[in-house]
Amino acid sequence: MLYKALSSPTPLIELWGSGPYSLKWALLDGEEVLELGVGREAVVACLKGSCSVGCELGSAELAAKDVAYASGPATLELRGRGSLVVVGEAPSRSEGVWLVRRFSELKPLLVGSEGYRRHVYTALGVGDPSTSLLAGFTEGFPGEWTSFPPHKHDDKVEVYVYYGLGGGFGVQVVEDEDGADAYVVGDYDAVLILRGYHPNTAAPGYRICYLWILCQVRGEKSMRATVKPGFERFQAGPTHLQLER
Repeated sequence: MLYKALSSPTPLIELWGSGPYSLKWALLDGEEVLELGVGREAVVACLKGSCSVGCELGSAELAAKDVAYASGPATLELRGRGSLVVVGEAPSRSEGVWLVRRFSELKPLLVGSEGYRRHVYTALGVGDPSTSLLAGFTEGFPGEWTSFPPHKHDDKVEVYVYYGLGGGFGVQVVEDEDGADAYVVGDYDAVLILRGYHPNTAAPGYRICYLWILCQVRGEKSMRATVKPGFERFQAGPTHLQLER
């Protein structure tokens, strides 16, 4: 499902919700408040501009591509002007955790081979204290594919929010047993991936880059993913994923 870039200030808008899980975004023009009760967690990514995020547990000024995480009980306040924020909320077994991850401090991991190379920056990973949420950034090479070889993780729901296309465009494929959809995406568009394989590519001369937030909706939090049959010969090399072939 494609959501075009927000063009004017909005409150938090739900991109997807199912029971205790949700993915939201907003173009801030003031303050938004998230109430996190006991057994709740949230990750907030600032993707454009800057914003402040704070609660009883701590506070931070986030620049573009910085991420904050909190587990309740907490009242999370987001403030900004023209700031694009993306939020994931989910159940949690943690309590009273506050984390800030600066993009400038994340270590890039080079994944893939020529034709499908990208740098992956994990901001909230399997080893972090979140129960259901994972987040990070992928930055591809000009004209190349990412999220390749095609893989799926139907125990998780994911959102991609794109940036760094510089006026170019990319194509996002989402394929399951019912067929395949292809979306033309530009800067700050979002695609929701409920299930299925989801490779993407950039137009020649442009990179496709995106924030990703995952909600683990079934089972224990992991980066397990299944490679599409017929694509096993494509090696990912070192990867943030636990690929099953």
